[in-house]
Amino acid sequence: MGSVISILNHRKQVEQPVLILVGLHESDHAPVPPDLLKAALANCEAVLNLARSAHIAVAFVRCMVSSSVHSEPRAYPAWLKGFEPTRDDMIFDVTQPSCYSNIEFAQAMEYSRGNFAIAGLFGETTCLSTAIDAHHRRHSFTYLCDASACRNNGTLPATMFHDAVSQVMSVYGEVMEGARWSRVLSSNRRSQ
Repeated sequence: MGSVISILNHRKQVEQPVLILVGLHESDHAPVPPDLLKAALANCEAVLNLARSAHIAVAFVRCMVSSSVHSEPRAYPAWLKGFEPTRDDMIFDVTQPSCYSNIEFAQAMEYSRGNFAIAGLFGETTCLSTAIDAHHRRHSFTYLCDASACRNNGTLPATMFHDAVSQVMSVYGEVMEGARWSRVLSSNRRSQ
């Protein structure tokens, strides 16, 4: 026999943010300088560990390349070591840059009242397009800038490009470092 679920406890969980991690699977990370990639992944790991210890919902978004032949089975890229989803995590596959291009993701964000934090690879594509879509839906999000990395676009060095993307993100939502987000979460949990 299953346990009884308290609706009030479930409602409180919905008010917590969802941590969205994008692009943490095997792909071409070559355009990201190795030191920036390493720092971003370390910060992703820190916020992921915090979310799991605080029982915050975690969603992984995987960018899928469309197969040229419809009869070919879809190949799912392997998750980066240390970022394998657990049975409690959500997984959304997208073929377009925005996470909202997945209908189940859009429904999950509606259910969570659009309250989420986003991080991962790559800030200039999936994170930014998701931020714009979230803004149009009046969803409230936080971009964890130090837990994200941008590719070198060929014109600007990756660090300058990432700073520019973070500035653009601030037009649509809140931008903060993962450590500050952790402190905000901890203080919110103590005040409840």
